[in-house]
Amino acid sequence: MAAYHQMGHDSENLLAVPELSTFRGAILSPVNYEVIDVVGQIGEGRKREGFETIFDPQLYFPKTEQGCLRKWPHFPKDVDSADLDSMVWWGTVVDRIGDLCEPLRPTAVCSPAVVPRAFADDYYSRTVEVAWLLKDRLAKHSVDTLQTALIGMDDIATPGRAQAIASILTATPCDQVYLILIGAVEPRREFNDPEPLKGAMRLISALSEADRKVLVGFSCSDAVLWKAAGASSVATGKFFNLRRFTSSRFDPPAGGGGQVPYWFEEALMAFLRSSDVIRVRQKELLSEASLANPFSQQILQQMSDEPKKSWLGLGWRQFMYWFADIEARIDAGLQARTLLVQAEANWRALEDSDILMEEPRNDGSWIRAWRRAVAEYPTF
Repeated sequence: MAAYHQMGHDSENLLAVPELSTFRGAILSPVNYEVIDVVGQIGEGRKREGFETIFDPQLYFPKTEQGCLRKWPHFPKDVDSADLDSMVWWGTVVDRIGDLCEPLRPTAVCSPAVVPRAFADDYYSRTVEVAWLLKDRLAKHSVDTLQTALIGMDDIATPGRAQAIASILTATPCDQVYLILIGAVEPRREFNDPEPLKGAMRLISALSEADRKVLVGFSCSDAVLWKAAGASSVATGKFFNLRRFTSSRFDPPAGGGGQVPYWFEEALMAFLRSSDVIRVRQKELLSEASLANPFSQQILQQMSDEPKKSWLGLGWRQFMYWFADIEARIDAGLQARTLLVQAEANWRALEDSDILMEEPRNDGSWIRAWRRAVAEYPTF
């Protein structure tokens, strides 16, 4: 139903790019921006009909990685000594968020949550209680609330765990769940284990069947899996550390975002370096989606006219255009299985021709895990 910008450092310039106008809204970041910056982003959002601004308090790691958070009025001053299991303490945090949102007036706010020491049932129950508090607090401001759900990928790989978590989360008063998947895979790499993927897809499916819309944050090309499982919306950003939730999400872009230009190729469901694009193009394997992407055309033109010039910014836009486009095409009926079957066949064709990607681990090995996840997740 929608794609969202996952806002990060120096991302506001993408909000006005005409070719990216199909994004429904933006998830705002108090980690990367100060209050006055977010006020401006919300103001710009109001100028676009139907554009949603979703404020994420981002208290995930309140005692360590903080970015700009300490400058925000909702950031708890007693965080270093607080009992993060105390509902009294969370009530104070919710009141501060409510006071903040009265002048801020975003479209919606994600319920605050921290990354726990253990993903236990009582942790999820507490996040639901916090969402109840926030929804009541924001009701008078006509600001919607999303239930934040931080999910450990290792935990959800356990058989039956997805259903157990879903049964807790469906007690939320919120119509929409903001799902964040947490794993050890670095932002640049794809999930390559089918069991956690199946668990995540089962959770999305169970929540959807319980009439809860699911917005999967910090998504990358794996968005095709989440949409296949029934996610209503997905969010991504221009940096790699906005496409995978890890603590490096709080690092400066050079530390976790990656400053090498990449082209996303649907025919391989993979990110390609400049030399890889040339190889794949010579093999005539660039997808129709890539060739129709306006930023792909700009990249190819620049590679021809100025081969030594970096196209980093164009690469970000090329991926984000694809992301919104694939989200819409899956909603329109495109099957994830179709994409993955073709991608696997294309990787075999490259292998048979001894065409190797510049990065050794860029070999399409994750495609089989993704195909297994799509085929097997409905089997409980």
